[in-house]
Amino acid sequence: MSEYNKKKDKEFLKKFCKSGSIAKLKQVFSDIMGNKQIKCMFLDPDCAPIEGNQKAHPEIAKALRLRLPEAVENFTCSCGKHCMTIPVKQGDNVYGYIVGLHLKQPLDKTSAAFVKIYIDLALKEFQKEQELTKLYDTIRPRAIALSTIHTIHRLLSSTLNMDELIERMARLSLQVMRCRSCSIMLIDESGKYLMPKAVIDLNNNGGKKDVCKYRKIKVGSGIIGNVARSGKVYRFRSLMCVPLIEEDTVGVICVKKKTSKASFSNFDLEILLTLAEQAVIAIRNAKLYEEQEKAAYGSIKSLAVLLDAKSPNMYTRSERFTKITLAVAEEMRLSREEIKDLHYAVLLPDTGKFGIPDKILKKQGGLSLGEFNIIKKQHLESLKILQPLEFLKPAMPIIKHHHERYDGMGYPDGLKGKQIPLGARIMAVVEAFEAMVSARPYKDKRITISQAIKEIERNKGTQFDPEVVASFISALKKLDLKKLFYDLLMNK
Repeated sequence: MSEYNKKKDKEFLKKFCKSGSIAKLKQVFSDIMGNKQIKCMFLDPDCAPIEGNQKAHPEIAKALRLRLPEAVENFTCSCGKHCMTIPVKQGDNVYGYIVGLHLKQPLDKTSAAFVKIYIDLALKEFQKEQELTKLYDTIRPRAIALSTIHTIHRLLSSTLNMDELIERMARLSLQVMRCRSCSIMLIDESGKYLMPKAVIDLNNNGGKKDVCKYRKIKVGSGIIGNVARSGKVYRFRSLMCVPLIEEDTVGVICVKKKTSKASFSNFDLEILLTLAEQAVIAIRNAKLYEEQEKAAYGSIKSLAVLLDAKSPNMYTRSERFTKITLAVAEEMRLSREEIKDLHYAVLLPDTGKFGIPDKILKKQGGLSLGEFNIIKKQHLESLKILQPLEFLKPAMPIIKHHHERYDGMGYPDGLKGKQIPLGARIMAVVEAFEAMVSARPYKDKRITISQAIKEIERNKGTQFDPEVVASFISALKKLDLKKLFYDLLMNK
């Protein structure tokens, strides 16, 4: 028998001797033979001890080696105590021996036959249990992996933001592969370098690493670079790298060191390849979405420029207004989608001015009540112009209600407090601030930045949402005001 098989049989016997079947056998024979608890020693096929009473081993082992019993046998040890030997075997294969020590009486033939039958049945039952356990251990990770891949497909499909998608992909890969580190790199526009996009490392307190600290890798350089160039997979004991392939290679995903400290297997490679396929689909969808977003933003920006051409003095205000509004949104921790919708609303609240006569838009001094009513209605006209644009639907409520007041005294619907969309409440504060510090045709003079901030604070709870005002002031402190208000500071 080879050393490998000997080791395997020894491990099998060790598990068998610890099983419930042997514990039951010991209890039954303790009752039959009058012993409180039969002491046992377990020996491998060469009569070397596995566990048990090691002091009794040398003399017993020596005696057993001389005859290697094939059936249940009684014998007397050197101290005159009764003992029995039970071979654990199947066919010609002897796994080892169970030795009952210091019995009160020898085992009779009936009991010996019972022991043999019991051991044979227990051995077969235990082998079946081991086979089922092995089968379960093989199937279970595959079932979990397949289930997790389905979950990954659903989770990756739930976001179209590229940065968020890739980080999520790295974390999920770490979970499925049960490894300590995962990194994802994408090929840049030049096609010459791999740029790090997500690095998750459990050795780094389980957290995300700053990808900016990781250098780019030239395609063809090192293991990762060669995976990108050749499109081939690399599997080592503690590292696997798989290309992300659409029509061409778009990136590489790498996992390192299994948490169990085991080597990566072919099955692990199959799972990582499947994950890579899901990742490529998600990346392609995210890229298409980004392209659509850029096209949509370009259209909105073009429309905003046309609006500024109709009222040129408002263009610099629009740029500053956008920066401040988005800074407040980030301060209030709005989601990416909410910030995007607010950004669109900021660029297009005045679309309705196309229907306002130039003499009103450019009028010097105060407006009449009728003229002011025309100005008030312009944002509702904006909605009619923008309604055909499906992607702007989430921004419509912000555009419509950014003239509402927190106390319910605003227009067009007299909404109050939290009834007003958050984006509209943010716009109301920033627009009022911008109006106070900027030059307008219909007012005599502007006020200073500090005066405008005090005026905003004075009206919180009535005209403005107090939470938005607090975030607005906090956001202003973090902005470069000298750069942001350069035109105002130069024209005091």
